[in-house]
Amino acid sequence: MSSLSALVVRFVHVVGVTLLVGGSVFVWNAIRTVGVGYDTVRFATHYEWLFWGTMAVMVVTGVGNLGSLGPPGPTTRWGTLLTAKLGVVTVFVVGSFVRTLAVLTTRRRGVARVGEDRFRQFYSSTSVTLVLVVALAEVLAHG
Repeated sequence: MSSLSALVVRFVHVVGVTLLVGGSVFVWNAIRTVGVGYDTVRFATHYEWLFWGTMAVMVVTGVGNLGSLGPPGPTTRWGTLLTAKLGVVTVFVVGSFVRTLAVLTTRRRGVARVGEDRFRQFYSSTSVTLVLVVALAEVLAHG
């Protein structure tokens, strides 16, 4: 991969993570300050579409980043951190699937049946987990 291609892949990866973190914090703050209502469920639904599209881009650019780095095996410190990050990301994606199902079910059934605390927990845990993933990525990038 050329230097320019590697730079573009990394840039797209960073922008994608910014969308994921910023969107989850935005929805979390909307639910925290306004409560769960039509608008917050609508915001959450839009975020879910953005989230899954961005996650697809994250997978592609993540693989591209690994390909350009020529990563060492999992027995090295860097490889161990990468394995930990991928484990956190895997658990995060499974949890995000549950969150998405809850949001789409809420939208379909109506807002009256929503537990505001549950929505707040979904998006707060999304935000906190994404910050953990970013911290692991920072350690990987800068050793």
